[in-house]
Order: sequence, then C-alpha cells, then structure tokens
Amino acid sequence: MKRGTSWRDILLAWLAEYFELLLTVGGVLVAMLIVFAELDRGEQGRLLTFIVWLQGFILWAVHRHAVLGRRSLIRKMRVMLQDRVNNQLTIMLGAAEGRGRNGEQLERTDLESAVTAARSVATELENLSLDSLHRWEHRYRRLLPRLLR
Repeated sequence: MKRGTSWRDILLAWLAEYFELLLTVGGVLVAMLIVFAELDRGEQGRLLTFIVWLQGFILWAVHRHAVLGRRSLIRKMRVMLQDRVNNQLTIMLGAAEGRGRNGEQLERTDLESAVTAARSVATELENLSLDSLHRWEHRYRRLLPRLLR
C-alpha cells in the first residue's frame, strides 16, 4: 500500500528546491528593512555588522546546500549505474562461464579475465565520488572535450 504525499512532504520538497532563493530573498529583505529604518549611528553600526554576518551565513548555507545536493545526486547515479552495469556484467559472466565449461585451458583463462574485469568495474563503481571525479578530470583534462572542462 502506497502512502499518500502529505502537505509536510510537499512543503519540505518545495523548500529544498528553492532553498537558495528563499535565503537570498530573506537576506535582501532584512537588509532593505534595516536601510530604511531611521536609526542613530550606534544602532546602524550594529545592524551593519549583523547584515554582514547574515549575508555570510546565507552564502555558507547556500554553498552547503549545493554540496549536499551534489553528493546526493552522485549517490543516486552511482546506485543506478551499479545496477545497470551489474546486470550487463552478469550477462557477460554467464556467457563466459557457459563457454568455459568445456574445460579448455584458454577458455578458463578467458573466464578468469572476465571475472577479474567484472570485479574491477564493481570496485570502481563503489569508489565513485566527487574526489574521484576531480582526480579523473585532473589526470585527463588535456584529452577532455572543451565542454567538460
């Protein structure tokens, strides 16, 4: 039985989608209210300090939200890619194993090579991350098309 989407879930999804925009608009509105308020010099200085702090916090929160979003996206893509690649590797290993049942030494070597390659691909998929992406880009940046740089 599938649970219906609650208003809370809808609101949280909307807030997550427009998080950066909401924080930026909130910061600008606070800054505008402070600018238009008629305050004496001492209060203006304290409020200016608060605005600078608030804008710094907003920038940090927006950056943190973007980093967490990228990590989540990579996690989802890694799971999807692992599923698809593992399905294909299973087919390849099944075919190699079927050929290797005759017992010929050459075919057994091919089967062992296929198993080693499958394990290597699975390991690479498990280690996929932003850091591994940056290392890969750094290593092959001269060979990458200009659009990927």
